[in-house]
Order: sequence, then structure tokens, then C-alpha cells
Amino acid sequence: MIQMSLPKKLLCTALLLTLAGGISANPDRLGQDLTPVGAERAGNAAGTIPEWTGGISQSNDRYTNPFADEQPLFVITAANYQEHREHLTDGQIAMFQRYPDTFRMPVYPTHRTAALPAHIYEIGKENARNARLTEDGNGLLNFNEALAFPIPENGLQVIWNHMTRYRGGALERTFVQVPVQANGTFTPIRINEKLSWPSYLLDANSGETRHDNILFYFVQEVTAPARLTGTILLVHETLNQVQQPRKLGPITQDNVVFV
Repeated sequence: MIQMSLPKKLLCTALLLTLAGGISANPDRLGQDLTPVGAERAGNAAGTIPEWTGGISQSNDRYTNPFADEQPLFVITAANYQEHREHLTDGQIAMFQRYPDTFRMPVYPTHRTAALPAHIYEIGKENARNARLTEDGNGLLNFNEALAFPIPENGLQVIWNHMTRYRGGALERTFVQVPVQANGTFTPIRINEKLSWPSYLLDANSGETRHDNILFYFVQEVTAPARLTGTILLVHETLNQVQQPRKLGPITQDNVVFV
């Protein structure tokens, strides 16, 4: 197995400190004025962002659009995009300028539908009380599964929140990347990815395989186009990355962990 040190996060800290400044790390706020994952429960003063009321936790059909009959509040086009310029990215503005006759952006009401399993909310409270950074910030102590710092106090905690965000106990997805050149030509790149947390593996409690210091396992395989087919990446992401850096390497019979 090839080992490679994780790039230091300290360079990013200054960019994210403003996101966490001034927040009081009181776990009792979770589920009260904050959502169980630490977001503001209340809506904004303008009324364009509603209050979070629990999200959509149950559905008879996971693929059904719960807002299928909803109509856009307004549509941004090349004719009126200047009125909304402060809310648009440079790329979106460029699209209106390059394709004034066809590019349009319907704007719908905002909904806060996110909901996680109840046990993850409890884990978040547990982490809020117990999880700590290692002295250099490149590792976690007393951490359980997900939501390391629901109420972050500094930029490094914000970065670790991204790394430990809940994505289900295990997931698999296939997606296509389509880099488009200026002349409109493109080549679709099809990618399959799998990710699993150690506690959700079949051998997690067998005692035969140790997952100490592993945050998650990740494998990625490129399946198209033909010239990239077979490109595979395997990652063992660690919790304390000073004690044991992230492991990167090709898949072999000895290091496959997915079942």
C-alpha cells in the first residue's frame, strides 16, 4: 500500500474562520435555536429562506418531487439579469451574455427539506460534548461516526465538519462528468464510486479486521471513455492523520474492503 500525507489544512483555515467566529459551543442549542446539525433554525428577515421545521423525514417514493406543481417566482433572462446581478456568479452572467436568446434561469421558492436519521442527531450532540482536535488540528479525538463539530469554534473544525459529514453508512454512485470545450465538443467521463464507514462493514465487529483510526474507505473507478477505463483509486481516510497519514494506492487482493 502506498502512503501519502494529507495536504495540510492550515492554509485554508484563514478563509473559513469567519464562518465560525463568535459561535458559542453550547450543545444544548442543538435542536433548539439551532437545527440538530448546527444550522440556524430560523428563517431570514426577508422571508426568502424559511424556518427549518424538521425537513422531509419520510416519503412513500424517494424519487417523487414533493413540489411538482410549484411554479417559479420569476425567471431571469438576458433581458433582466442586471436587476439580479448581485445574486449571480460571474459564470452565470457570462452565460446570459453568450447565449442571450436561450439561457434562462427560473427561480423557485426555497425549501428546507434536509433531514437525517435520529441517531445521527444524537451522535452530533455526543460529538459536540466530546470531540476534540489533535494539537496540530490534523486529527480527531473522541469522535463518533459523523458531525464532528455541530457548533464549530474555528476554521479547522469547519473543515473537519466537511470531511465527517453524514453520507449514509455506505453509498455507491455512478455519475458522468462532461467537460465542454469552447467549441461545444465534449467527451463524457463515466465514474463509479463506493464509500463505506467501518462500522457498517460486515466484518466490523468480528474482531478479525481492525479499523482503528479509519474514518472511511473509498474506491473510485473510471469506466468510460475507453482510454481512461480501468483507472482506479483506493483511499483509506484516517482520523488522526499525523499518527497515520491517508493511505492511497491501487486495488489489490490484499486491500479490498468492500463486500
